[in-house]
Amino acid sequence: MLLMGRKSYFIKKDFQTRFIVRFVVTTTVWAAAAVSLFALLGSRRLEEVLYSPHINIRTTTELLMPSALQAHAISLALFAAILVYAIHALWKRLSVPLYCLKKDLARVSSGDLGSGITLREGEEFRDLASDLDGMRNGLRQKFVRVKDAHETLSAAASDLERAVLKGRPSAQHVASLSSAVERMKEELNGFTW
Repeated sequence: MLLMGRKSYFIKKDFQTRFIVRFVVTTTVWAAAAVSLFALLGSRRLEEVLYSPHINIRTTTELLMPSALQAHAISLALFAAILVYAIHALWKRLSVPLYCLKKDLARVSSGDLGSGITLREGEEFRDLASDLDGMRNGLRQKFVRVKDAHETLSAAASDLERAVLKGRPSAQHVASLSSAVERMKEELNGFTW
C-alpha cells in the first residue's frame, strides 16, 4: 500500500507560523507591559509612602495591590485591543476566500458545471479550491458522457419507433437500442447513489 502525505487544505504552514509568531509576540508584549506598568506604578506608590510624613501601612499587599490591579487592568486593555485587531485581521484574510468558495459552490450545486472554482493568488484555501474545481470538472465530464449516451439512446429509440410505425422493425434496430441502453447504464453506474 502506498502512503501519501497529508494535504494541508485549509491553512498553509506559513500562515500558521505567522499567526503563532504574532500570538507569541502579543503575549510577550502584554506580559512586558504588565510588569513595566506594575514597576512604574509600584515605584510611584513607594515614593509617595517614602516621602509621606505619616506612614500607616500594615502589609505590603495594602501598599502594592492597588498598583498591581491598575497595571493589570491597563495591560489587559492593551492586550484586548491587540487581540481584537489580530482576530479582525485573521477574519478579513479568511472571510473573502470562504465567501468566494461558498458562492462558487452554490453555482455548481445549481447545475453550472461550466464555471470554474478558483481563488486569487495568495489567498488561503487555494488547494481546497483546486480540488473542488477538479471535482467540478470530473462531474462535468461525466455529465457530458451521460448526455451523449442519452442522445444515442434517444436516436436509437426514435429509429425503432419509426421502423415499428412503418411495420418493418429489424433485429438491428433492437440491437442498436439495446446497445444504447447498455451504454447509458454504464455511464450511470459511474455515479454512486
